[in-house]
Amino acid sequence: MSNRDYGLNVVCAYYGEAKPASHSRRSTLRSRVAVIIRTKDRGRLLGRALDSVLAQTFSDWQIVLVNDGGSPAQVDEALEPRLARLEDRLVRLDNETSVGMEAASNLGIRAVDSEFIAVHDDDDEWDPEFLATTVTYLEAHPGDGGVSVETEIVFERLTPEGREVEDRVTFEPDLRGITLVDLLHYNRFVPISFLFRRSVFDELGGFDENLPVVGDWEFHLRFLVHHHIGLIKGRPLAFWNQRRSALSSEANSFIARTEEHQLYSLKIRDRLVREHAQEFGLGPLLYQRELLAAETGRLHHRMEAIGHQQSEGTAKLARLMDDVHQLQRTVWATSQPLPLRAFRSARRRLRERREERQRSLELQMPRQHGVVHSAASLGKDQGVAIFGDVGQHEYHVGDEAMAHAAIAELRKRGYGNFVVLTHDVEQASQLYGLPAAKRPEVPTNPFTRHQLLQEIKHLLDGGPATERAADVVRTFQEAFKGCGTLLLAGGGNLTSQYGGLLTERLAAIRVAHSMGLKVVVSGQTVGPVLTGPDSAEAAEALRLCGAVGARERHTYNLLSSLDVETVQVLDDAAFFAHGVELDASDRPTAGYIAATFAPGSGAMPSNDYHRHMARLLDLAYEQLQLPILLLPHVSTLGAQDGDQECHAAIARLSKAPNIRVLDQRPAGETAALTANAELIISSRYHPVIFGLSAGVPVLPVAVDYYGEVRIGGALENWGLRPLLRSLRHLADGGDTKWVNSVIGQRAEIRNHLQQQGEKLEAFHTSWWDSVAAVLDGASTPVTPAPLPVVNSSFSLILEQAESQEAARLNASNEMAIGNLAQHRDWLEGELSQRTGRPDPLSQGLAVLSQAGQKLLRRKPSLAAAKRLAARLTR
Repeated sequence: MSNRDYGLNVVCAYYGEAKPASHSRRSTLRSRVAVIIRTKDRGRLLGRALDSVLAQTFSDWQIVLVNDGGSPAQVDEALEPRLARLEDRLVRLDNETSVGMEAASNLGIRAVDSEFIAVHDDDDEWDPEFLATTVTYLEAHPGDGGVSVETEIVFERLTPEGREVEDRVTFEPDLRGITLVDLLHYNRFVPISFLFRRSVFDELGGFDENLPVVGDWEFHLRFLVHHHIGLIKGRPLAFWNQRRSALSSEANSFIARTEEHQLYSLKIRDRLVREHAQEFGLGPLLYQRELLAAETGRLHHRMEAIGHQQSEGTAKLARLMDDVHQLQRTVWATSQPLPLRAFRSARRRLRERREERQRSLELQMPRQHGVVHSAASLGKDQGVAIFGDVGQHEYHVGDEAMAHAAIAELRKRGYGNFVVLTHDVEQASQLYGLPAAKRPEVPTNPFTRHQLLQEIKHLLDGGPATERAADVVRTFQEAFKGCGTLLLAGGGNLTSQYGGLLTERLAAIRVAHSMGLKVVVSGQTVGPVLTGPDSAEAAEALRLCGAVGARERHTYNLLSSLDVETVQVLDDAAFFAHGVELDASDRPTAGYIAATFAPGSGAMPSNDYHRHMARLLDLAYEQLQLPILLLPHVSTLGAQDGDQECHAAIARLSKAPNIRVLDQRPAGETAALTANAELIISSRYHPVIFGLSAGVPVLPVAVDYYGEVRIGGALENWGLRPLLRSLRHLADGGDTKWVNSVIGQRAEIRNHLQQQGEKLEAFHTSWWDSVAAVLDGASTPVTPAPLPVVNSSFSLILEQAESQEAARLNASNEMAIGNLAQHRDWLEGELSQRTGRPDPLSQGLAVLSQAGQKLLRRKPSLAAAKRLAARLTR
């Protein structure tokens, strides 16, 4: 604290490290209202806040000024010109280091003994009548624990001369009362607008000092559980000042720390839900969730009804437009000589029919004549079209590995004539040493792609072709020439989340089936988000296939519920790393930890995600003392983007001394490097797959429910489902016990994986034998044995991450959000198409009016006679 002698009765205290509340000193002066002002290095804003208090018409107050680790000199400068007016009504506390906003509030409140408390941030302001109005209200309402007033947000820009006000907006103008129900959504009032009783503060135990942000909201929630808060409407008495573009100390935490607000808001909600569930069970929460789902369903039904009405209205307009066009043609025809009219009409009809017939013949010829031209091509010499997500702009190890693995399995069984469907023909030809064919481009918007699929089906059924449907069908027909089978290699693309990829595959199945090809779908994840239209189309297409493999129980159950005959299998690349040779110079000789992290971080801000992943690496290094290799899974070859960029950010935060960020490598190399590690840490799917079959312990992290389905399903196939953690588990701080437990049981995990590996590999072989039987056209295809049941006696000693009920609730929430997002995109696509069209009625009426005007200015019979006479004299 400054040694300046103020010459006033000022109670001062000096704090080094944060001290318990019991150590705080209280002022001997007792005023009715204590105004707590927290500040840190915002001298010119602090002066304005002090003036706001000094201007109050209610005078029985004292200020507790908490300088939370900021410059004492700035506080001195703000206080100097105001000391005379402050008299003996100031308590000043200087913290040597910052203890945080909530701890600073608690220190300030516990330093005095006042009947009422107000927390006045150093950048906000009051109307002079604020204290007089709120104190009068609480005196008249002894049953209320506090009161809030109408608040105005003032958007300002600080200048050397002072400030410029950019805008003023009423905060929560529709708020008619302060209720707990409203605050469950977000904080509906802010500290500058709030006066509350000291007795309630003591009862609640103050603000939560563990929260760096949103502590006021958490305090308000606890407050409203036990006490009512009044609301004074009318003119604004509190002013919440915000600076959109301010930096450093002058920025608002609400703006500058948005990601932190979101994270701690989620943490508070999660904690309170768990507390409720511990006391009352999950029944009420599940009921509320189902009620929300039911109400959402009703909303969707209403929206669909409105959409149907709009469609009917559009159809009526279209019919009216047709009538207008017909009338227009009639008007125009009256001005044409009869022989010429007949000739032009017949010529137009003949041209349209010829063009339509030619286009249909071109597209339907392969379907009518077939592509299997000889008996020999039915066997091992037949062409097999391999459809995986290969040749993307970013090289994807997992997708490429599944395509490589599928080709290798068929080669083992005597097939050697392949064509690879790809986005990049040149790259795929080089990587696979095989012919490659271009895949079509399909839109991603749900409404647009659904329309396209209907047009494709209509064309394949012999109907007329739209240009976009013709392009897709023509591209697939060109790719499938000379092939007897289409194999959809494994993947997680049969989901509405990646709707363009889903529609592309459903169209490929339709075209292949129309051409007489056999279709096999191997090692797929379906869903988890699969909207109604996508579900119906996927089920209809998959029923056309000769064999369908689901790579986890979730997909198997989903497809079974859709009446799709399905076999539960392993991922296509489950044993891909076996036998891949690895140069000894590529890996540390004494062992290493392999880690792969996707840039996507679900609902967690990327900075927090990087920090959590770096902590996992540090915890693993502490236990094993092994170097860490960060192996990219998805990035552009030769660039430093995707996983490599994410890995670099994580490596900068890690404290491990021996950590390397590797460049993107081909699928085989990456799989082998992963499978030869001592431990695998990954938020991606295929590093876990490579590790399981190699007997390597894994620490898998799912960033969302899509990841939980895929990674959790793979682990379940090997009897290790409890290993999985999601980001919400790590955010709760349970990472240390998890990492230590898995590493401590590495030997048991390895032994378990090795015991299960032999029978799972035999099962994997039987699945590909049955695929070969479909390719051979066997009348009685080989049915693989059911997926082996893993050793049920093996159990890991791990703390339960969350209850099954909570897991289902989280899954249900993510599914609902995913479906709502798809429905929103559908409506946006439909709206875009409708608003993008010209108004047919207005256009038609305008054309009709123009034609009528022309007709009135002409003498049709005379003009027609002259034209006919001219032709006869030629």
